[in-house]
Amino acid sequence: MGDAFAGNYPEMIALCLDAFDRGGPVAPLDMLEAMMSLPGVAMHTPEHHFMVPAALLTAAHSVSGRDRAALERALHTALTRAKRVPGGSCGDCGCCGAAVGAGIFAALWLKTNPKSTTRWADANRFTAWCLESIATVDGPRCCKRVSYLAIEAAVPLAKEVLGVDLGEQPKPACTRFAQNAECLHTACPYFPSKKA
Repeated sequence: MGDAFAGNYPEMIALCLDAFDRGGPVAPLDMLEAMMSLPGVAMHTPEHHFMVPAALLTAAHSVSGRDRAALERALHTALTRAKRVPGGSCGDCGCCGAAVGAGIFAALWLKTNPKSTTRWADANRFTAWCLESIATVDGPRCCKRVSYLAIEAAVPLAKEVLGVDLGEQPKPACTRFAQNAECLHTACPYFPSKKA
């Protein structure tokens, strides 16, 4: 997979497990921000394909009563799956890795696999709904924007489709736009002037 997948994955997994260990609900957007703020995480990187399911898995485990060992296993499985999603898949394949990451979360939560006869469709719907949310804003790419969009779409879906209430999420405001030469500025729903 090359250098694009060297990443901060051990640090991201440690952040997720530490958040779980503190007890209480973990907000997926807060977890996402913590991972995106790690030193060395680039503006655009395939690491976001893992950050989205990692944030959602940590949040879901924190409110569901599942144990730490289950979360750790799920995070490692999500990482294996996320590494299969090519960088640039948003433009090259028409399927953003952030939406696929949300689908990875749903598939893991539902314990589906390619031969599942039940809930297989739900995992695919989860990805489709997140992708539809991402498609409400045109390109060029922004891994931060699409990660926010995927998680904002995934939170109500988790309650509706998976039966997991991840709580209310505050609308994020981007703090990294100056680092993005391709930033859409006011055309992005997370540009600071658009914060509700």
